[in-house]
Amino acid sequence: VEENFGFNDSDIATLFLIIGVMGIFVQTVILKPFNSLVGERRVVIVSFLVGSLCNYLYGVAETKRTIFVSATLASLTGMSFPTISAIKSNNVDEMEQGRIQGALYSLQSLASALGPLLLRYVYNETKDGGGFGRGTMFIFGAGLYLVATLFAWALPEEEANSNYKKYHAKKRSSLVPKSERQDGLNYGSTQDA
Repeated sequence: VEENFGFNDSDIATLFLIIGVMGIFVQTVILKPFNSLVGERRVVIVSFLVGSLCNYLYGVAETKRTIFVSATLASLTGMSFPTISAIKSNNVDEMEQGRIQGALYSLQSLASALGPLLLRYVYNETKDGGGFGRGTMFIFGAGLYLVATLFAWALPEEEANSNYKKYHAKKRSSLVPKSERQDGLNYGSTQDA
C-alpha cells in the first residue's frame, strides 16, 4: 500500500487501529448474537464471502478509502476460525477435544506459512502487468475464499450447527398438536405433556 497509494506512517497506524478495534468489536459484540441467529455454518459462509469481497476490493483498489473500507469489512473474517473450532469441537467426543484443536491449529500454522509464499509467487509473476496487474494476488486470494465458501456451504447443517436439533425440536413441537405427541416430551410447554 505504501508503494501504490502513498501510505505514510499515519495511514498505516490508522489501518492497524481499524483492524484492531474492529477485530475486538466483531469478537465481543457481533459473533455470539450472529451465531445464535444464523448458526455456525452460515457464520463461516458469511465470513468467507466477506473475505472474498475484501480481497477483491484490495485487488482493484484505486484509493486509500477503499483500503480502509476493505480493512473494516475484513474484520468479519475473524469470525471464521473460532466458529470452525466450535463446529469441530461439537462433533467429537470429550476425549478427542485436544487432538482436534491441535489439528486445527496445525492447519492454521501450515496455511500461515504456505499462504504468503503462494501469494508472493503470484505477485512476482503478475507485478509487471500480467493477470490483473499488481492486485492479482488479492484477486487470487478472493478466489481461494470462494473455494472455501463452497466447502463451508457443503457442510451438513445438522452437524455444523450446535442449535440445529434444539431449533428443529421447537419447530416440530409447533407443528404437532399436543394431543398427538407420542414421545412424551414437553417441547418447552410449562405444563406436563
